[in-house]
Amino acid sequence: MIPLCIISTHLFAQDKHDEIIAVWDAGEAKVEVHQVGERYIGNPINPKGERDSAIEVLNLEYNQGKWVGKIYSKERKRLYDVECEVKDAVLLLEVDAGLLSRELEWPQVK
Repeated sequence: MIPLCIISTHLFAQDKHDEIIAVWDAGEAKVEVHQVGERYIGNPINPKGERDSAIEVLNLEYNQGKWVGKIYSKERKRLYDVECEVKDAVLLLEVDAGLLSRELEWPQVK
């Protein structure tokens, strides 16, 4: 019975990782997050509705129940530290820009 519990716990944890894999509405663009190895990469959706792999908006790894990594600011043309979590089909992003931080909410695109 114990091995079954370990396997089911592992599968539940894996599902938690995958909840970020979706298309998110970032306001001026939609961003598709997909997994590449151990990383979670977010690329914008182009006008044709396809993922634009040439532009990387998010580069994250799953660590202690949250996704942490970098987010690209198109306005400032630089990378910032970001911490993300998913709650009720909304991607919550906390962007750290040194002395300032900003919280963003990206709803999941259905």
